[in-house]
Amino acid sequence: MIYNNYFLPYPFLPPNCEKPPTIYTILESIVNYGKDDKTKIKDLAKEGRTTIFDFDYPLSENITKEEFETMILNHFLMRRIGFETVTAFRIQLNVKLNEIMPLYNKMFDSIKNWNLFEDGEKIKRYGTDNRTTEGTGETTNELTNKSTTNNNDISDKRNSQLPQNQLNLLRDGKYVTNYNYDTNTSESTDNSTSNGKSNTINNTNDKNVYEETIEHSIANKLELYKEFQTNIKSIYTMIFDDLDCLFYQIIN
Repeated sequence: MIYNNYFLPYPFLPPNCEKPPTIYTILESIVNYGKDDKTKIKDLAKEGRTTIFDFDYPLSENITKEEFETMILNHFLMRRIGFETVTAFRIQLNVKLNEIMPLYNKMFDSIKNWNLFEDGEKIKRYGTDNRTTEGTGETTNELTNKSTTNNNDISDKRNSQLPQNQLNLLRDGKYVTNYNYDTNTSESTDNSTSNGKSNTINNTNDKNVYEETIEHSIANKLELYKEFQTNIKSIYTMIFDDLDCLFYQIIN
């Protein structure tokens, strides 16, 4: 149905709208038009979100579509759309979400410990540690032996036919019948040198498979939950900032 330039598949907006409507007005028209039993304000976004978000866009599996769309509509509930028609607003909302959500989905996916209070919670980590050890050794040995031997042999043979009382004359060499004086000198030198060199390379591969189990205590879980909530709020704040251009900048 088209009324006052606003297209809605459900009941129309009031004809006296001089400015684009607020999200609240649009949801009231979608959810409560012609109903006697009106849906409460707190449930408007949840009931009317499928009409606003009637398109496909990427969304992390860690966030439900209902939670995500309800959060956006409630945040901008009293803001006027920045377009003349609801159709134009939905088209631009579609374009914007398909543009920004791939980045924010990575942020949602990076937050750990989604089921912090699940009974019997255990976190298991598996991994393989591959290590290679390489050792190189070099040994050099040098041995030098040198020996010199000198031998000097002297042989002095004397005899005489003189009587014994003339023995001193034999010693003095004055009366010698036969005389042999031999000298033998010998010298030997031995030089030897030994050189040795060895190289050793050792390669060792060590493959270590490990398994780690982590259990959180109540105190740990509360601290992690606080951190989790802070991170979620930060991501939504950035998404709201990116969607702000689709609305009037002055809240009336």
